[in-house]
Amino acid sequence: MQRRERQNVIANAGRARRGSTCGLPHASGDDQIVMRRAILRSRRTPAPSLAEGTFSRLRHMLIVGEVRPGQQMTLGGLARQLGTSPTPVRDALSRLAAADAVQQSRELGVIVAILGDGELEELHRLRVAVEGLAFANAAEVHRKADWRSFKLLHTDVCRAAEAGQAVQFAKAVWALRMALLGLSEPSVLSTFVDRIWCRFGPTFTHKCADHGTRREVTMLLGEIVATIGRRDRSGAERAVIAEIDCREMYRTSGANRDLPAPPLVPSAGPGSAAASRFQSGADHV
Repeated sequence: MQRRERQNVIANAGRARRGSTCGLPHASGDDQIVMRRAILRSRRTPAPSLAEGTFSRLRHMLIVGEVRPGQQMTLGGLARQLGTSPTPVRDALSRLAAADAVQQSRELGVIVAILGDGELEELHRLRVAVEGLAFANAAEVHRKADWRSFKLLHTDVCRAAEAGQAVQFAKAVWALRMALLGLSEPSVLSTFVDRIWCRFGPTFTHKCADHGTRREVTMLLGEIVATIGRRDRSGAERAVIAEIDCREMYRTSGANRDLPAPPLVPSAGPGSAAASRFQSGADHV
């Protein structure tokens, strides 16, 4: 009962911040302290703007591979999917194009990047450096309670792997990865990791359509969790690098033949400059 009353006080504080005082009771004692803290906290953490929320949603779609490499998207289609107007979608796509996660063209619209060998190798090196550093920092403060959470998250990964849904598997892996790297709060490292995965996410999820690849990733993540449980920090750091080093993720030979080719303008032949730019993922307007 006491907990419910305090929740009501916090809810009332939110209404007070918005200027709605209807039904706001007079609080006294500890409840006044709770209310003041709730009001101050809500002022420090304003709700994200529509533009920022749209960008975050589109970024997450790329990270977990809800869109596939080479997929063409339209402003109208994305706006309807996200329940918003085209303007914040256009702004979000411009930001993602600046990060080379998508390509924009007046003729072709918006296309998710298809990564070549060189780009995949570069992303691999970036993952080793950035995610390795993030885990090293997080490992210093990992507690036993964190390990229990990691085990539960890894169970979700196992279930998603068996279910055979690549996107759901990628979402479960992303949740575990963020927990392991200690990146639940915004930081410089989380920004770098997000940017890497905006480019790598669609390829990762595409490859995880293969049962063997899902199984390998699941086992490698399980080894990370197990070494953390054994309090073997150096072993855990090696396990993180081993998971990043999963070489199947960075091979394009043969694999990219299964990807749908991005639509090209009628005059663009296989050897044209337009075709090579879009296939490399390096072009954005």
